[in-house]
Amino acid sequence: MTRRTRTLRLRDVTAEDASRWMDLAARAVEPNPFLDPSFLLTADRWFPDTEGILLVVVEEADRMLALLPLSVERRFQGLPVPFATTAGPFLARRAPLCAPLVDGDGTAEILTTMLDHLAGRGAGLPGLLELTLFPGTGALHDALYDAARATGTPVIERYRFERACMRPVPAPGTWRDGLSPGRRKKIGRFERALEREIGAPLVSEARGDDPQAFEDFLDLEAAGWKGTTARGGALRVTPNAAEWFTEVADGFRARGLLRVFSLRAGDVTLYMSVKLVCGGGVFGVMDTYDERYARWSPGVVGRAAEVDFVLAQAPRVEFFDQCMHPKNVESSALYPQRRSLVGLLLAPRGAANRTLVRSLPRLAAARDSLRRLRRPAGTPPSDEEPR
Repeated sequence: MTRRTRTLRLRDVTAEDASRWMDLAARAVEPNPFLDPSFLLTADRWFPDTEGILLVVVEEADRMLALLPLSVERRFQGLPVPFATTAGPFLARRAPLCAPLVDGDGTAEILTTMLDHLAGRGAGLPGLLELTLFPGTGALHDALYDAARATGTPVIERYRFERACMRPVPAPGTWRDGLSPGRRKKIGRFERALEREIGAPLVSEARGDDPQAFEDFLDLEAAGWKGTTARGGALRVTPNAAEWFTEVADGFRARGLLRVFSLRAGDVTLYMSVKLVCGGGVFGVMDTYDERYARWSPGVVGRAAEVDFVLAQAPRVEFFDQCMHPKNVESSALYPQRRSLVGLLLAPRGAANRTLVRSLPRLAAARDSLRRLRRPAGTPPSDEEPR
């Protein structure tokens, strides 16, 4: 069968496109709920920063084989060089994973077709491509490099980092053995203190099937510091956010892919979290806790209880990605395992773009050498400089 590739605006997606897109999201080689139409397509109705998102789509017969959302920026690192990026205004703020959706059958060949499309001016996109928050290992990562070699597309890795992740363990509770003895004791002490103060045992609940659960989450989040101002980030005080994510929750719930976890003691809800399921992965979106009990760290206790609860569902759950930024050192320490993410730069088209990509490592090395020469003796490097 003949494959075809096209570029279309997010707001031009038809009902048929959306149906094929949803089917692809369920079978993608790298699960990513943040590119599911229930997440991204619904946002177009609520947020102006989705304007300009273009979808590069590979199809065959009536099946969608790949989908890559891109936004066009006019200057790359201060240079007058336009480029296409997955980190457009909307996704950069709200998507902790930007891996494109690609079918698991013939992944490298599909990506080769996509890069061939991006190499032509008919794609309507610049010849410089930035892929952010891309998996640093695995089938999609390897397939992209295979496709780059097949098409002669230069690619460099611009950054790499690791963030907290959990995978099934021999028994649901044994993940705690990977924690330091002090951390294990601290969690146990907090759990007992909460039970004593409230006078009831801690109980974990899965409430994803209950539409009221998301409303309860919104209320609990808004009651804390996040709900004081729009800068706090609570959905109820962020314009259009509660309305949009209610649609997101409804869309995932309808397919059995919404997880709302609750930890309570008696009539007190201490902690709640919202997770999205895609493929074999469970992905963190947001969580909150009752700040009246902050001295006993209900957030830590709730996250630990949630890990117990999620891992007990193996083998249906292959991994649990909290989507937590590594700067949250204390919270990340609760999860002993990690997953790698990278930022990549490719040049599908244009001799100047290809020269730029190939020369960036040398330019970066020269810049760092110049900084070291200019820094007075004994002055430590800044946070922006590599150590």
